[in-house]
Amino acid sequence: MKKARLIVFLFVIGLIPIATWGQQEDAEADHTYKPLQIKLNEDGSKYVRFIMWHQLWLEGNSNQKSLRYSIRRSRFLAYAQISPRFLILTHFGLNNLNAGNLTANPNTQSDNQSSLLFLHDAWAEFAVVPEKLHVGSGLHYWNGISRLTNQSTLNMMTLDNPGAGNSDVRLFPWNNITTSDQFARHLGIYAKGSLGNFQYRISANNARNNIGLLGSTPSYQVDNATGEGVWNYAGYFKYDLLDKESDKLPYFVGSYLGKKKVFSIGAGFFHHPNALAVNNLEDRESVTHFAVDAFYDAPLNEKLAISALGAYYNFNYGSTDGFASGGLVPSSGSVVHGQVGLLFRDLKLMPYLTYNTADLDFTPNTSNEFGIGLNYFLNSHFAKITAEFTTGSRGATGAESSNIFRLQTHIFL
Repeated sequence: MKKARLIVFLFVIGLIPIATWGQQEDAEADHTYKPLQIKLNEDGSKYVRFIMWHQLWLEGNSNQKSLRYSIRRSRFLAYAQISPRFLILTHFGLNNLNAGNLTANPNTQSDNQSSLLFLHDAWAEFAVVPEKLHVGSGLHYWNGISRLTNQSTLNMMTLDNPGAGNSDVRLFPWNNITTSDQFARHLGIYAKGSLGNFQYRISANNARNNIGLLGSTPSYQVDNATGEGVWNYAGYFKYDLLDKESDKLPYFVGSYLGKKKVFSIGAGFFHHPNALAVNNLEDRESVTHFAVDAFYDAPLNEKLAISALGAYYNFNYGSTDGFASGGLVPSSGSVVHGQVGLLFRDLKLMPYLTYNTADLDFTPNTSNEFGIGLNYFLNSHFAKITAEFTTGSRGATGAESSNIFRLQTHIFL
C-alpha cells in the first residue's frame, strides 16, 4: 500500500504544474529565445556559443523507503568557430549530485568527490576538406557504436538515456562507460564528415589506465606504462534518407518535435584489443561491440508528430562468458531496444513508450525493462517537465521486478 500511495502521490505532483501552466497559457510571457552567442566579426561567421543546462530529479522506487532529490546533470558548454577551418569546444559540469554524496566541505573534498565539476569534452578540430573531412583531437564524444551512444542530453525524447536501473543493462548505449574512458568520453583522435547524405565518424583512442586485481574471471587490465591494451577504435556510420542532419557537433538530436523529417539508418562498432586479462597479464582477451539502428522523427500532420527508434546491440568481452563489469555496462550478450513517442503539438504534450530486453551470458535469464513517460514542453526542449515510470527485472534466478518513478525539470539556454 505504501508503494502504491507513493506512485499516486508522485503522479499528482507531476500533473499539477501541467494543469496549472496549461490554464495560464494565454497570459504567459514571450518565450522566444535567441542562442547565447557572441559575434567575433560583423557578419557573425566567427562566434562563441554558450550553452547551460540543469536537469533536476525527484525519484522514488520500490527499493527505497523515501523520495530522493538529485541534480542529474549540471553542465556548461562553449564552442567557438574562430574561422571556417577551425573549431574549439569545452564542456564541463557534474552528474548525479544527491544527499548521499554531497560534500560537507567543498574546499577539501575530504568526504566525497561527486560534487566536483569535471571535464566532459575538450577538443579542437580542423576542416581538412570542409564538410567532407574534419579531423580533431582531445577528450571527445565522437563515439561508436550507435545513435544513442552519441546522443545529446539536451533534447532526448525520453527522460534519460535507456537503462534506467531496473534491469542488467544500465546505460547500455554508452557501451564502454567507466571502463576505458572518462564518463563516455575518450582521449584520442577522430575524423568525421558527410558525403552527401552519408555521415561517418571514426576515432582512435588512448584508453584510460584501468588496472584491477587479477582473478579467475576477466577484468580490465589497461596499463599505459607497459603498453598493454592502450588503444581502442570506434566508428559510427549512417545514411539520411530524408532531411540531412547536422554533424557540426557529435550530439545527435533525440527528437526534432515535428520541425524536421528525418529517417536515418546507422551501424557502428567499438574494438579494444587486449583490454581484458584472465589469471595473468599474458593471457588477454579483446573487447568488441557493434550495433545497428534506425531513427524516424517527423510531423504526421499539423497537430501530430512522431519519434521512433529501434536498435540492436551486441557486446563481446572476449571468448569467455565470465566477464561482469560490476558497473554500468553489461556483460557479453545482446540487447534489443525500442522507443516511440507521439507529440500533440497544440497541447505541447508527448507521451512515449520504451522497451528493452537483454540476453546476457552472465545471467541465466533474460532481463527486461518497460517504461512509460510524458513530456510537457513549456518552450520546446529549452524548458520541459518529464514524468516517467519504468518497471523491469534482472536476469538472476528468482529476481523480482523493481519499479522507478522519476519527475524531471529540464531547462537549458
